[in-house]
Amino acid sequence: MPASASRVLLALALAGVVAAGVTACGTGAEPTPTGSASATGTATPAPSDSPSEAPGTVGIALEIDCEQLITPQAMYDYNPNFSLNDGFEPADGTRAAEIARLNGLTCAWVNQTSGAAIEVAVAQLPEADLAASRGAVAAESEPATVFPVEGFFGMNGALGQADAFTGAYWISATSSDFYEAGDAQPIVAAAVGALG
Repeated sequence: MPASASRVLLALALAGVVAAGVTACGTGAEPTPTGSASATGTATPAPSDSPSEAPGTVGIALEIDCEQLITPQAMYDYNPNFSLNDGFEPADGTRAAEIARLNGLTCAWVNQTSGAAIEVAVAQLPEADLAASRGAVAAESEPATVFPVEGFFGMNGALGQADAFTGAYWISATSSDFYEAGDAQPIVAAAVGALG
């Protein structure tokens, strides 16, 4: 068979395969849509098979560190015996641990004389999560008017617990040196100032 004839046969065979594919696509069952169409003709997406992340589990990461949140000068002014604990990890069940779970910043300073600690944690949260956190804190504490923003204070055993809410931020400060809201006021005020 001449080469030109075999080329013609090959071209016809390929054309037949393409035509068969087009015919198969154009006939038979229509493809099943993954969503539903509305009266306006726009499709609504089908539900995802993968579970979405539960709301309230992740806040917005802060772009500051502990020494920007409470500057060395602010801590020195509060009590010069306190120094930053670089290896701090919040204990389970504490507000600092909850804030860490919310993608927040957790910090601690230790009194070099007494060994007492001050823990300060901050989360930046979406509005609904911030409101839920505020509600939980308010249920366990009393309003504290000495803070420069909306705040609460309560005792958890021997630990004073100060919480403040400003903008999208939840600030929580805990220490055995906090016996009343006024004791925590300089620390809370420093954190509020750092967050703007």
